[in-house]
Amino acid sequence: MAFSSLDLLENEKQNIAYENRTRYVEIIAKALALGCILLSVLSLSGYVFSAPQLYRPIAGGSATHPLTAITIILIGFSVFLEHKKHFTILNPLLAITALLISLTVMSDILLSSKLAVHFTPFIDTVNVELQAGLSNSMGINTALMMAFLSSALLLGQLGNVLTAQLFAFIGLAVPMLSIIGYAYGITSFFGHMSILTTMYGMFLGGSVLCIHAKHGAVHALLSPHIGGRIARFQVGIGCIVPICIGYLFIQTLISVKLEDLFGLYVVVISWFIIVLIIFSAIIQEKIDEKRRDAELALIKAATYDSLTGIANRRHFMELAKSTLEQSALVASETYILMLDVDHFKSVNDRAGHAIGDKVLIAIASTLTNSVRKTDSVCRLGGEEFATILPKTSERDALLVAEKIRTAVEQTDIPGYTDIYGQVTISIGLAKAEDQQTIDAVLSHADNALYQAKESGRNKVAKFTDEDK
Repeated sequence: MAFSSLDLLENEKQNIAYENRTRYVEIIAKALALGCILLSVLSLSGYVFSAPQLYRPIAGGSATHPLTAITIILIGFSVFLEHKKHFTILNPLLAITALLISLTVMSDILLSSKLAVHFTPFIDTVNVELQAGLSNSMGINTALMMAFLSSALLLGQLGNVLTAQLFAFIGLAVPMLSIIGYAYGITSFFGHMSILTTMYGMFLGGSVLCIHAKHGAVHALLSPHIGGRIARFQVGIGCIVPICIGYLFIQTLISVKLEDLFGLYVVVISWFIIVLIIFSAIIQEKIDEKRRDAELALIKAATYDSLTGIANRRHFMELAKSTLEQSALVASETYILMLDVDHFKSVNDRAGHAIGDKVLIAIASTLTNSVRKTDSVCRLGGEEFATILPKTSERDALLVAEKIRTAVEQTDIPGYTDIYGQVTISIGLAKAEDQQTIDAVLSHADNALYQAKESGRNKVAKFTDEDK
């Protein structure tokens, strides 16, 4: 399989796009959590200022219970403070408190106890509304949702991200079920969960699920590669199609009174499809990641020098060709330097090939550190190196060449320079003229390099018209 530097650049672009996408998703997750906090505070203010429309938007409908609002605030703050080093102790405390509240409410419902009453704020207002026949309680579905979401946060903070996302996914299924209930008019699906709590649950569940976007199932869904793209499409289809079909069937079969059974069927099938797709995406992503790593290794092996880590001759020729084309378009000057280590054979003869390799690595490092990021350096082969200097005047090119020569001469290489003295290089400089090929420019630089060596080595020589 043949690779070019363009393949490597494309791979790098995809990775950068993925990193940006996951960062944006985590930012959105925190923004959703902050929104849930503010809206829950607004709901609590309805109890403070006797404004029931703030916690019961539908007159006579279900209300957002004070404990529900408080639990949402706790979970929301835990999400918002995630990845912040200064809150590593506060985060789990918030999630644990939310979990304890949820478990207490669940035990009250299942065991007919009244423990939650003792720490429920605005209990008088709640009791008055209950006596008036209004719905105002933290039901089993809401408590279950909060328990799963707070558990997901704790698991994520302990490093078990995949299980945390699974718990968040299950917790998110509760408000999804409630939405189906409101859409289809199936009261048993949303029970005491108000439309406000349903909305909060969707946003909060999404934020808990996506706060670790760089790992697990969310990582697989956001992947820029084929597995992620397929998974995103399948999740969208898996949600929209069954819900739309279910709604049409409910309208058709309403007289048969099968809506409860069919609505449950739609939700179960939808979430089953989504779970199946996500786990398939995780497996496919792991397989594809190994393939991408192997492909990247092949690309690097084909384009970079294994000893020095800088571009090899093949990669250099591609970069140089592209640079010359760009220079012609913008009418800017480009210079190429060709460098050769003086008396390199004597280095190997004196100190051995291992020290010779060490000398080449040191020179490559010095060369890289002596040029701009926009310049390209390579090892042509043996002890020969080359550098492309785009958008550079003759004066600046000579200054760069002299800077490199001086830096190499001053480089200390333990095991050689402390015994045999400093290593020096000779440099040939040539300008890339219009319509010139890279081979022609390299030939001119090589002629200049020959002149530098003939004049005593450890020098910089420039190719001139007289040298043609």
